[in-house]
Amino acid sequence: MSSTIIMSNNIFIATEIFAFNILGLFGNVNILLLTYFTPRLRSKTCYLQCGLSVSHIICLLFEVSNAIFLFTGIQLKRNVCFPAISLYIFFICAQAVIMLMLVVDLFIIVFFTTIYLRVHNILYTILMLSIPFLYSSFTVSWGLLKMDEEVILFCNPPIGLHPIVSRWWSLSNVTMNTFTIILFVFLIAVLHHRGKKERSDTRKLMKRLKVSVIVFVFSWYMCTLGVDMFAALGLTGSALAILQSNMVFFALLCYTQPFYVILWRSSEYRMAFIELWSCFAWFKESRLKKWLERSGKIHTVASTYSSKT
Repeated sequence: MSSTIIMSNNIFIATEIFAFNILGLFGNVNILLLTYFTPRLRSKTCYLQCGLSVSHIICLLFEVSNAIFLFTGIQLKRNVCFPAISLYIFFICAQAVIMLMLVVDLFIIVFFTTIYLRVHNILYTILMLSIPFLYSSFTVSWGLLKMDEEVILFCNPPIGLHPIVSRWWSLSNVTMNTFTIILFVFLIAVLHHRGKKERSDTRKLMKRLKVSVIVFVFSWYMCTLGVDMFAALGLTGSALAILQSNMVFFALLCYTQPFYVILWRSSEYRMAFIELWSCFAWFKESRLKKWLERSGKIHTVASTYSSKT
């Protein structure tokens, strides 16, 4: 494949990375700030959301370094690339499992409410995040063991991992993502069947997560499905590297969207956002503040379960 095509592709991907970083870092940092400064948002679900935001922040920052490599056109050996992005691979694995844990969290709320309320928030969060930690640790450790000296076109997770480990990573992600969707559809059916008998705060949380899962399907799920599909089709060399690397668009969308979905669907987060930023004069008079105050059509909350159990 010609160097012109490769360089044009690199510039296109790098531009995407810089644009999404601006939006994504702003959104994810705001989730952390809102949780820290707003006691009513310190619930189990919100703590899990914070874990997801931390993962997304690290992923976005590592994508910037990837963009720099793309602009310069530097090609590295896998044993140089992998150690440089191993932390990124850890958190890119973790964020996929945390999304599943958010749906499992809702499952526990619906079917094991008493246990859910009795477990302390911090202990609950640690237990739920231990699963992403174990999955990420296994993938990174295997990638380290399978490192070789092959020269690779792009220094990113699908290419930086050894092909065998990369296939495991993409296939396991597709499996987890599919299970996430199946579990969520099951919960939708259960809550629809229960109707008004279900707690109102659970139904409101369900409405917000419904949008998150839909966006998740068209972002991270599409990313991992594309990476796995191109490998399954038998593509190799620069063609495979370019196609897999362009799946970064869906990954960037995944890293960026949670805050904006939450802000759209949750009036409680909107009010907290207004309170947080109202100390700035420019925000007080901005159209954004006025729009957020008017947009009360959808009154959902992140989770109104007690933050102290």
